[in-house]
Amino acid sequence: MSNEEKAIPSETLPLIKPWGGDVPELCHSHLLSASQPLWPERPREKMEVVVVGAGLSGLTAAYHLRDRQVVVLEAEGHPGGVCLPGSYQGLPYPAGSAYFYYPWTEEWRRWYQDLGLDADAALVEGPASALFYEGEWIPDCFSEAGLKALPFGPAVRDKLLHFAANLVTWEEEWEPLGAETLTRPELDRYSLRAFLEEVQGLPPEVTRLFSPYCSSCLGAGPEAVSAWAALYFLMSEFSPTTRTAAFPEGNARLIRALAQALPGKLRLKQVVLGVRPAGKAMRLLVQDAGEKEPYCLETEVVVLAVGKFAARKLLSPEAGWTPQDFEIFRYSSYVVAALCGSLNLAAPGYENWVVDKGVFSDFILTPRRAQPGEPQVMVVFAPQPFPMGRQTLLASRPQDKGEEILAAVASLFPALKKEVQELHLYRFGHAQVVPYPGFLTRLKERFQARQGRIILSNSDSEGLPCIEAAIVQGKKAARQVREFLKD
Repeated sequence: MSNEEKAIPSETLPLIKPWGGDVPELCHSHLLSASQPLWPERPREKMEVVVVGAGLSGLTAAYHLRDRQVVVLEAEGHPGGVCLPGSYQGLPYPAGSAYFYYPWTEEWRRWYQDLGLDADAALVEGPASALFYEGEWIPDCFSEAGLKALPFGPAVRDKLLHFAANLVTWEEEWEPLGAETLTRPELDRYSLRAFLEEVQGLPPEVTRLFSPYCSSCLGAGPEAVSAWAALYFLMSEFSPTTRTAAFPEGNARLIRALAQALPGKLRLKQVVLGVRPAGKAMRLLVQDAGEKEPYCLETEVVVLAVGKFAARKLLSPEAGWTPQDFEIFRYSSYVVAALCGSLNLAAPGYENWVVDKGVFSDFILTPRRAQPGEPQVMVVFAPQPFPMGRQTLLASRPQDKGEEILAAVASLFPALKKEVQELHLYRFGHAQVVPYPGFLTRLKERFQARQGRIILSNSDSEGLPCIEAAIVQGKKAARQVREFLKD
């Protein structure tokens, strides 16, 4: 299904726009082709550092190397990866990654400030989260008051409160992102469901509460994700010090700030076809969308800031990795739907989780409160069923997916069908790495993210699908590049 399709009008539905998000044809036509392109004998250009991928990891790496001779190559016509902005009648909304946690540490505060971002002003008004469960809204669902409001008996409620208190305590001893080892590594052996029900003695009804959260944030349900990963994410929700921050267009604001700090260093519509050693250098075969034949770049160091599903296709056998090295990585697919119009909607939280809907997991409203007649956008997050979601998504028409999501949301808000004027859909085939039980242990113990002059940098190298992991990996890659160039 091409992103160039026309918008689809309907007598019963709002105007459904063509797919946004990934353009799978860009890479599929090259990386999945059986034919091998010819490499030019000589490079067109020689660089000190080439970064492949202008997502958050790649731009962060380039930002911390901006004093060097560095270029960033991006296959799409815009930077950002899953950090995409959307707009309706001039109203910005997040079309992908929506928010981040702040401040964590003073180092994180300075990082945002150095980019010219006022993260303090981006702190969301409470309650940050709400849960729709058994027909009722529970505001501030991760707080003590929210947990007490759940329709459970005293024994279950006390266990749940004890669980939340433990996470607050564990947060203080947990190793930060980027650490070489796992704190409490035994937790990675369990799924979240097994940990909650077998270790904590909580009933399946409690596991259900975390199902939309796990599907949205970690790519799969509680039965399929590592307890370590899920608990790490939940620490930020239960934390008394970490807060949710969001810009109107989501984390696309971070992408814009990074790109603006790299004038002349970002090249768009450049599909990398291969990476291989060339003596004491590396060479990249690159297809410029405006040219018929690929060209060659030579560089001292390559930072591959793309998912491992793409990296394994780009690397030659001489690079040092085998196909088996990448088999540990699994990915989920995702759809973001923006329901646009004069919606006149209200919800108790910034992030609103919905239990047992299946078709979607959560939504945010922008603005949270709109005056009658003013535009409002409901951004609906619809993680696709893991692990088979990608093939189904590739075959889906925007019309069908739009109808499915709108019907599911309208079951909560019946008036919505008449109020939605446009429906914008964004699909991401490899949206996020899924940290299944045992994955993080294997990643930390066995996977090498650097071989010689090639550094792999992506949130999947951290094993956690969050923007903080992407930023940490970008910083780490930049340090490794400096160490290599210094030597």
